[in-house]
Amino acid sequence: MSITPYATTTTLADTLLREAAADDWALISPSVYECGRIVSDAPWLDGHPARLRFLLAEQAADGGWGVPGFRLVTSLSATEALLTANRRGLGQDREVPVDALTSGAIAGVQALRRWLDHDETPLPDLVAIEVLVPRLIDLINDHLGQLGESADPALAEAVRGGTLRTPTATAPETLVRLRGATAAGLPVPPKLWHSWEIIGSERPADPAVVPVSGSVGCSPAATAAWLGARPESSHPSLRYLNAVQSRSGGLFPVGAPMPHFERSWIINLFHVHGVACQIPESVLDSLESALGVDGIAAGDGLPVDADDTASVLWALDAHGRVHDLDPLLHYYDGTRFFTYPDERTPSPTANAHALEALGQRIGRRADDSGRYEAPARAARDWLIGAQASDGSWSDKWHGSPFYATATCVNALATYGGPQARPAIERAVEWILDTRQGDRWGHGRGTEEETAYAAWILGLSNSVENRAEIRSGLAAARETLVGAEVTERTPALWIGKDVYTPVRIVRATCLAVLHSLNRDDHDN
Repeated sequence: MSITPYATTTTLADTLLREAAADDWALISPSVYECGRIVSDAPWLDGHPARLRFLLAEQAADGGWGVPGFRLVTSLSATEALLTANRRGLGQDREVPVDALTSGAIAGVQALRRWLDHDETPLPDLVAIEVLVPRLIDLINDHLGQLGESADPALAEAVRGGTLRTPTATAPETLVRLRGATAAGLPVPPKLWHSWEIIGSERPADPAVVPVSGSVGCSPAATAAWLGARPESSHPSLRYLNAVQSRSGGLFPVGAPMPHFERSWIINLFHVHGVACQIPESVLDSLESALGVDGIAAGDGLPVDADDTASVLWALDAHGRVHDLDPLLHYYDGTRFFTYPDERTPSPTANAHALEALGQRIGRRADDSGRYEAPARAARDWLIGAQASDGSWSDKWHGSPFYATATCVNALATYGGPQARPAIERAVEWILDTRQGDRWGHGRGTEEETAYAAWILGLSNSVENRAEIRSGLAAARETLVGAEVTERTPALWIGKDVYTPVRIVRATCLAVLHSLNRDDHDN
């Protein structure tokens, strides 16, 4: 299949940008975690049977849910939801066969018991996982205790084997403290509202929380838990939930809305790869109007952060809308950029995006170099030091090291100077070593991760590996020509659950393919 680089890919890029401009929510895949929490907390919400069917359909043969490496929280949420549905009985869930709910719940408990019986269960770095896991285990163990007392023969297999064990890597004492604070009516930082379904009080519409355009913490699950019961039809939070689920037949993403994240990432991908597309002025206007003195968040209701702030400032600057970078410098601690205050683990990709925003400004406006060169050098040096011994980088915002490595390599190749070249070529060696035929990534490889691999290979200056690099680029091109990114694409991006930002992944594959086509045309 032949694709003309400056016609087909540019046309598709323009279409993708128009879609993002017209959609103030962003296109994010449905979340098993989020749907599970809403099944438990809001059975009164329209679309309840659809969410139960979704949970059952997503269950794997081994009884668990989710992609390898990120199954625990997803499976805990879904299992607890099915146990809750069973205990409610046919009156609530009559549109879904009760035997399916029962068998699904039993299989889920058994899978979790197998995983949690180990002395040390590894935990992925999901948002709030240290309190999500103990809370969901507490809820499931409460179900098991009550089922044991009632001796329900249908669920006897779930009870057999005892309660679930809480991994030592979690923080149940933090959970107790946070739930005690909200129960006492004490305020908690707004950034924790995103996990209100875990830490929140039992008071309906707790006044300690202030929804933004109806949403609590940009999370459908948090919003449903905060409501507690069906409100008046005119309630902004009910309108929010109905608006979100109307987009996907009753299902919910892990966060909504997140347009600033989607739009800025797409703009920057097309900019990096030289896709000569038309950026709608309305998109730039929306990013500019949402940018504040402390930066910008992925979407309304989330806390501002360095990653989105850097990405938005970079996108605006690249298209002639120059803003002071002080909002980004708020996240600079003298050695690196933190994503937000008191973060548990640092983010290489946030530092890479900060380096790109700073480097672009220094290159375009020499008068600003005095203000921004020191933090740019610090970000570069920290990134080089954060590289793993095999040549890759990993990050808490994405489950694949291919994403983190592509992001870091691009920043270092563009703005890292000669000091960064050895790190870049080590990453290229890692890419060559991890090739799986015409793909890279999880399992048999994914199109998204293959795009990241090709991106990295294209930034190499290596002469000795040139033939192997060309072979890898040609293989990646064949994969990307047929790439189809949908809401069913493997979820690798990290929030409370893993998810797919569909348009961003489409833009990634399209932008890298554009670069490959251009290079093939030029040669």
